Amino acid sequence: MDIPRWTLPVAALATSAMLLAACGNDSGGGQRNVAAGTGQTAEPLEDPSADPSAGAEATLEVADDPELGKIVVDGQGRTLYRFDKDSADPPASNCEGQCAQAWPPVTTADEATVKGLDPELVGTVQRSDGTKQVTLGGWPLYRYAKDTQPGDTKGQGVQGTWYVSTPTGKKAGAPVASPPPAQPPQQNNGNGNGGRWAGKTALRAVQNDQLGPIVVDGRGLTLYRFDKDKPGSGTSSCNGQCAKAWPPVKFTKNMKLTGITGKIGNIMRADGICQVTLNGWPLYRFAKDTQPGDIRGQGVQGTWFVSDPSGKKALGSGGAGGGGDTGGGGGGGYGY
Repeated sequence: MDIPRWTLPVAALATSAMLLAACGNDSGGGQRNVAAGTGQTAEPLEDPSADPSAGAEATLEVADDPELGKIVVDGQGRTLYRFDKDSADPPASNCEGQCAQAWPPVTTADEATVKGLDPELVGTVQRSDGTKQVTLGGWPLYRYAKDTQPGDTKGQGVQGTWYVSTPTGKKAGAPVASPPPAQPPQQNNGNGNGGRWAGKTALRAVQNDQLGPIVVDGRGLTLYRFDKDKPGSGTSSCNGQCAKAWPPVKFTKNMKLTGITGKIGNIMRADGICQVTLNGWPLYRFAKDTQPGDIRGQGVQGTWFVSDPSGKKALGSGGAGGGGDTGGGGGGGYGY
């Protein structure tokens, strides 16, 4: 069921959440506010090149640069860059017009092909012209028009805002911080969880035209709760094929929370994934939601509902049940 998409709220909601750790001693509490700057003044170009990935599938690969170390290149070996005036959380590009001629965005018609990178760090953001730009670690990726050969890195440091991207989306050539002291292994329900909390999960409240305030992730994808779960039980009732249709939202050590009013916690799932909970309810995405604002999972089989910022059902002014938390009926809950 397709419902008209939301638009971004006019006013930002206040950040408020309490993080609980059920998966171990790694609790998400780190927050970082990233504000996008003004547009880039592009360097004049003698012969700007078009984006070779437009309308095709993009490829990201890892390459070794003698000066910068491991960097990210496209399928043709051309170096990829990130822009300091962009935003990574939420992902947003501030390079348009003449800037985008000097720095062609890496766009894709489908999911990017990833070789040697963590696919969880790769995503897309929709540009003002409707194309999908590839992101890495939340940062939109670009080529540089003056890089004419594979291995060229002529854009490194241009105007103090453009940098070659590392395989994790950081700036290549930046000083490497000393690693933290080694921590003893965590004892979490008998599961080995080294690296389970890697990465960063963003939860934010936005206004939906139909449902009112709802919760989305860092890419703007809607988050859901499942009536067959039991809040506070420490378990999820959506596993196996169900979890493919409704992927669980991963709990990470670094969490970005904006406008969330319910308690944030986590559970250790049977598949070893540490899943975010909101006011005790495990959170999920819906596989059929492909664009920010999609709410195709709302009401599926009478058991799946969009979550509001407090963890209740987002039912809007006309929703039956007034946002209550009683379990619903329905079949297997897959939505397929």
